[in-house]
Amino acid sequence: MHVLVIGGGVAGPATAVALCSIGVEVTVCEARPAEDKDAGLWVMVAPNGLAALDMLGLRETVLRESLAGEVGPSGFAPVRRLGLYRLLREAAVARGARIEHDRKLVDADTTADGVVARFADGSTLHGDLLVGCDGVHSRTRSIIDPAAPATRYVPLLNLGGFASGVEAPGDPAQLQFVRAPKGFFGYATSGTGEVWWFANLPWGAEPSRAELAAMDRASLTARLLDTFAEAPPFVADVLRSTYTDLYALPTHDLPTVPTWWRDNLVILGDAAHATTPTSGQGSSMALEDAVVLAKCLRDLPRTQAAARYEQLRRERVEGIVALGARASAAKLNDAAPDNSLDWVLDYRIDWAARV
Repeated sequence: MHVLVIGGGVAGPATAVALCSIGVEVTVCEARPAEDKDAGLWVMVAPNGLAALDMLGLRETVLRESLAGEVGPSGFAPVRRLGLYRLLREAAVARGARIEHDRKLVDADTTADGVVARFADGSTLHGDLLVGCDGVHSRTRSIIDPAAPATRYVPLLNLGGFASGVEAPGDPAQLQFVRAPKGFFGYATSGTGEVWWFANLPWGAEPSRAELAAMDRASLTARLLDTFAEAPPFVADVLRSTYTDLYALPTHDLPTVPTWWRDNLVILGDAAHATTPTSGQGSSMALEDAVVLAKCLRDLPRTQAAARYEQLRRERVEGIVALGARASAAKLNDAAPDNSLDWVLDYRIDWAARV
């Protein structure tokens, strides 16, 4: 079987690793050029995500790339997106997958024996199955279902960066929070002066691309310093000591996607169930998806695998999307977040059991 995986972020290479482990031929098609290094900020890989990485044989590799080289007291590991992408892609190639850049999907035609993917440069690829791991604004999702819902804007602007030489309280790799009247600040520290941080600012109307492009470093820093003027002084120190560009992105989610698959097409990760960053589960859910889809393709005929994968995943991931929406709303109205997350964090996939 030859599977075309669309997207080279977290979900795509993780899916490639999982599929290679069951003997599937995989080509990962990434829209960005190989030299594009703009990979955003950092993620907290949750205990359930680390468990999925363990099944892929990558837990310790990813932990070595993490902020403190280990999990924090709550079991999460902060990892730069760029580093996580690189490790997953390297693992996929090492297991036998091909990764092709400048492959922007524009359409796909299903055939009697598979699928033909069509790309923006006019090229095509044929496979037995196409897996859309192409994110919250997935093209694959709309190919499967032209009536698929659009993403929902959550009125928060996400910002973040990396700072060094700053003393910030808290155990290494532990996510810490500072709530201010006009915004929400989170961070993790290496314990040796390196601080990775994010901020959420209430933002009524969704900013356009032009408005986002006009938000330069100086204006964003000034806005953040004003927002957190009443926060402990170390927050301002972190903002002033940030040595990277500032990233500002609107928040989106997908409460439900009615159709996950059609014929020889299926979606996975944010393409099927995008949650807000507040859930802390986006990457971890994608890692789980990759393992479950591989199990289904291992144990069932290809014509049945996508339906079983959806059946196994939909209730859990939609519950997490709803949890993320509640957590984001709590940042806007100062409500209390959900108390118990055990059902999210304690989840483990039994690789040996048949689906």
